[in-house]
Amino acid sequence: MLDRAWILSILAQLPACCWPVFLWDCWQVGRYMRAWGAAHPQGGMVGIGVTRKGRIHITWQMPADERSETDWTQHAPRTPWKALDLDALATDFAAFSAPDGICADSGPVLDGFCTPLTPAALEPG
Repeated sequence: MLDRAWILSILAQLPACCWPVFLWDCWQVGRYMRAWGAAHPQGGMVGIGVTRKGRIHITWQMPADERSETDWTQHAPRTPWKALDLDALATDFAAFSAPDGICADSGPVLDGFCTPLTPAALEPG
């Protein structure tokens, strides 16, 4: 919906003779948004623009996708990091860190990156 701060910022930029047209269009856009929201209960986005004469134009609209029956969020939380113990992770990460200048399994550090390990089956020769 159109919030008060946005309406006031547009009114500050428009000449006073265009205010009635703009405010009428605000009311009409509010009616349209309620009807569009009722037709698309899953949500979506609507883009609007204002002309120099105060007219509001709908520039684009995109309804949200329908919820899938196989949505993974029904089986797993959306914020899995809230269940993690960060202190335990930091301890585990420190145990796996390599000494300065040497990557754990692949040799010396080149330009700050460890050289990738190549499986023996892919080694040339």
